Amino acid sequence: MGCVGKGCLILACFIVFLIIAGAIGLYFGTQTYSALLHGLSWANKTHVLAQEPSPVPQFETTDENVAAAERKWKDFKNARNQPAHIELTADDLNNLIAENRHARGKAFVAIEGNRLRIQTSVPLGEFVGHGRYYLNGDIVVESNGPESLENPRLSSITINNEPVPPDVLDWKYHARPLRDYLREYRTTYGSGSFEIRDGKLIIDRRGGD
Repeated sequence: MGCVGKGCLILACFIVFLIIAGAIGLYFGTQTYSALLHGLSWANKTHVLAQEPSPVPQFETTDENVAAAERKWKDFKNARNQPAHIELTADDLNNLIAENRHARGKAFVAIEGNRLRIQTSVPLGEFVGHGRYYLNGDIVVESNGPESLENPRLSSITINNEPVPPDVLDWKYHARPLRDYLREYRTTYGSGSFEIRDGKLIIDRRGGD
């Protein structure tokens, strides 16, 4: 997921990653994991996979702004096993995206009040070496107060105007439910909460247990 998955965006972008993995897995005839099959089926339903790219707003920035956002994130990330607080604006998140050469120009974040929107269009050829399909996602995450990083409210996430399936965290990848991968996030960064409020993504981490 790289920089796109930072902070509480980890879940929304993990689902997008899952759809990519499903498309690639079936492209090569690997139909082993239920999560891949579910992901591809849902991608077709929501028109996430398309033969043409969707427009993504371009973000103009400077090397100084990118470096400042990266320092801000690293200070938060490196404060492991202790409480930490960070507030990220849409510009901060877009600068983090610009820092990643694989994501730059392919994703854009906007925040209005308690509503965060990610627009993305990724050519699958970058992952499989060839192919003419694009992963086009319009992801919306809404927040009505602090939510757990380990157990987020899935009903607050939509992709291309379709709600995320309520059982998505029970889908299995490598014989493990997807919720297990979210628990690994807690092991690495500690437990905590996130909130989208006043045009910012706010993350509070309680530290390691």
